[in-house]
Amino acid sequence: MNLFDIFHTKQFDDKTLFIHKEKKFLLKEFKNFVASGVAFLNTQKADNVVILSRCAFDFCVWFFSCIFAKKNIFLLTDNSKLKYLDFEYIVVDKSLPPAEQPDFFRIEPENVLINFYTSGSTSQPKNVQKTLANVITEANCLYEEFFALSKCDNTQFRFLTSTHPQHMFAFSFYFMLPLCFWGSFVLDTTEVCYPDDADFKDSVFISTPSFLEKFQKYEVKNSYSPFLIFSAGAKLNNGLFKYLNQSGNVVDIYGSTETGTIAYRSCSDDKDLTVLNRVKISTDNNSQLVVSSPFFIQDSVTLGDIVQIKDDKHFVLRGRADRVFKIQEKRVSAPEVETELINSVPHLIQSCCCFKSGEKLACAVVLTVKGIDLFFDKGNSILKLTSFFKNTLKDRVEIVPQKWKFLHELPKTKTGKIDTEKLERIFKTNISMPFVFEVQKDSHSAVYDLTFPFSCNFFTGHFNGFPVLPGVVQLYFAHFFASDAFGNGVSNDCVKKIKFSKIIKPDEKLKLVFERKNNLINYMYKRDEQICSSGVMTINEKD
Repeated sequence: MNLFDIFHTKQFDDKTLFIHKEKKFLLKEFKNFVASGVAFLNTQKADNVVILSRCAFDFCVWFFSCIFAKKNIFLLTDNSKLKYLDFEYIVVDKSLPPAEQPDFFRIEPENVLINFYTSGSTSQPKNVQKTLANVITEANCLYEEFFALSKCDNTQFRFLTSTHPQHMFAFSFYFMLPLCFWGSFVLDTTEVCYPDDADFKDSVFISTPSFLEKFQKYEVKNSYSPFLIFSAGAKLNNGLFKYLNQSGNVVDIYGSTETGTIAYRSCSDDKDLTVLNRVKISTDNNSQLVVSSPFFIQDSVTLGDIVQIKDDKHFVLRGRADRVFKIQEKRVSAPEVETELINSVPHLIQSCCCFKSGEKLACAVVLTVKGIDLFFDKGNSILKLTSFFKNTLKDRVEIVPQKWKFLHELPKTKTGKIDTEKLERIFKTNISMPFVFEVQKDSHSAVYDLTFPFSCNFFTGHFNGFPVLPGVVQLYFAHFFASDAFGNGVSNDCVKKIKFSKIIKPDEKLKLVFERKNNLINYMYKRDEQICSSGVMTINEKD
């Protein structure tokens, strides 16, 4: 049954709506929280409400509260986007204590407007407005495509997620789908923060490639696998796709905030994307994808993806139109350079990303095990390694990247896309990066095997004839990699109990070890079993 159709009645009040804090939560209990939210919103003059709730239960409460208080709903993925709102609004987060239920009116989905904010192909967020009717229609199509013909043995599947419903993908799959087919599905409000902590029995898991790759990277073994995994935000790597398929069914979703779901692939070998029912595709004069569907208000939306259409139900992605840069008066396709680099030395490069940095083409590279061996064969020289890859590309592309960084992984956003802003910050810093050749991470600890090559610029003058790794550099990268392991909440304002025990010389193989206990992180630079330096950082749990 569709919750939005029956919410105003009391017929189903004694049925379980959520699993919240590991307990069954009845519809009538939920309505009491919504009643409190409505009462609060009715005291507010602002017509616009921004829902920033990280907790799925709180999000649901405020979403329904806005509907019955007749407020405009704004869904922002984080509070940094508040600066782009040029109108009066209020922000809600935590739900309020329950109150006595009023009589709820019948929801009219076509009259409920939902505003999403997305950056699209630019860094300037734009508003994408849809009606509740649009997203209900999408949920119905998703059910028909992925569940209507499946043999589920009458199991009531729990919907779990590792992301937040402010993202269009999670909103459609994790929020709308189970609520539109309440009874067949139940929404579990437990956020999956680490793959090894989750109970996936009888579940449908909504996630992103950046989170799912942890299953393979850390060889996570769960007691139960999800019945179905939906992944979106970026293309799922074929190797990861095959790994996940060993224990369950995986669907790689393609879509956008503007259009909702467009197409999918359910096999790693599929090069074609299968178009969802009720979605129509075409191309413009630049071979960019044009989409029409009842999942959004406009007649059609043109996306920045260049595609080759096979037929009405299948197409192939060919790259992004907005990743074509003009450098040295020449147009350079970043995807083309990336493809040429990987195809030329597939045994050396695991992944890479090219982008425009200043007036030059930059390239971030993640090496394979053989690529790391090449680094050591080149005498631990980043310069020689860079020269090798430049020479590899010089006869294959018109413009060869001039800026290079070798990273242990490409930074990703929470939705699984490459975090180009973070990449740009890494490239803009004047400090040389250490070379990381192995990483082990979980929720409580992390170990980075790394070395600081002699060519790093911070060895110059420190000291002449006897180069030593400066203490300030040790602190900088302790914070850098702590943030990589535990999130951006790691504070760099105050590092306590700093101790420098042994000097660190260029090219020495080190271990940077982190141990997290509550909101404290202990770090140590170790050479063999000797502790070279150590300290304690704090982490802000709110971030």
